[in-house]
Amino acid sequence: MPYIAGLLLLQAHTLQAKDITTDSLTVKVYYLRGSSDISKVPGNALSLEHFLHQVDSVCGLSHVAPIGVTVVSSTSPEGSIRLNHALSHARAQSVLNFLSGKSEQFRRIASSVPCTVDERTTGDRLKQTHTSLYPTLRFSEVVLNIRMQTPDTLPAQPQERDTAIVNPTDSVPATDPTDHIPPEEAVDGPQFPAVQEGSSTTTRRPVLFIKTNLLYDLLTFVNVAAEVPLGKKFSVEAAYVNPWWHNMRKHRTIELRYLSVTPRYYFGKGSEQYASFFAGLSAGWGKYDLQLTRHGVQGTLWHVSPVFGYTHHIARNWKIEYSVSAGYLQTTYRKYTQKSDTPYGDIKVHDYPWVSHSFKSVLPTSINISLVYTLFRNKVVPYKHDQ
Repeated sequence: MPYIAGLLLLQAHTLQAKDITTDSLTVKVYYLRGSSDISKVPGNALSLEHFLHQVDSVCGLSHVAPIGVTVVSSTSPEGSIRLNHALSHARAQSVLNFLSGKSEQFRRIASSVPCTVDERTTGDRLKQTHTSLYPTLRFSEVVLNIRMQTPDTLPAQPQERDTAIVNPTDSVPATDPTDHIPPEEAVDGPQFPAVQEGSSTTTRRPVLFIKTNLLYDLLTFVNVAAEVPLGKKFSVEAAYVNPWWHNMRKHRTIELRYLSVTPRYYFGKGSEQYASFFAGLSAGWGKYDLQLTRHGVQGTLWHVSPVFGYTHHIARNWKIEYSVSAGYLQTTYRKYTQKSDTPYGDIKVHDYPWVSHSFKSVLPTSINISLVYTLFRNKVVPYKHDQ
């Protein structure tokens, strides 16, 4: 008899389980590039309002119990992984803030059931996905999973979790799967381990660009430049060129000490603010000694030139920069002749020491194809959530 009773109980439990089904309510919203503002894309608000109407209608039924909330947020491949992670986080929080602020029902559900957030960054798929698909990758999707029972098979004593009404001031029981959420935070709305209010992220901010002009390097012109970002759009670059070598026997000399300073403005936005087109104004000064035969020139120069260029990433910390400048150049110089077999050896004698020459014109002043290495600084930035 005990054996038969056990079989009957098992069969009753099996029949009851067949009457329990699961389903979900889903809404998906999209964002503009580099933005976490829901209102900037037409249609988002209407989709969210329709989703909340479904939540209020379905979850108000006695035989329907919410069992979990999942939020998936994503970014397009532009920008660094760290910046995209912060943006994905902000997008997840913006859609949660909207839903919990518009619906008391959703806020109570999200505070009483397991909630997970999947923040996706697609920076590793750069150049692997066609740019026409990028807008579809900038989204947040909210899925509310529910469990439904047919009314005639409802158990006499339903589980406290399925029918408990969570008031805004109720704390989460210690045995609930969401006991990792502090009660005081649950009062204000759905909070998740990855998107808690007051949380922060560590982002990489460029603090210095070190570069060398590859065209100068091919000519054995020793050169180095350093660029310091100022704010989000501006920077200042200082460049130094110093080839300083000669061969008196072959009557060849290339000596140049040149320094320039260039304020710049970048036209990029967001994570590509320093990987875009730019414009600037360069001012430089130098002194030189140039000789290819027995005759040469020595002098000084200065110039002021507009600069235009473009820079782009080739690796995590590396960029390539292309630029050209043309402007006003002025130089003053003296001619000399190399004399040999003097008591002092080979020397350079000015042809007419009292005569100096000058040259003024508008000319190209530089052509650059530079290899750039970026130094970053880790900075903790509080998340700013949309209200």
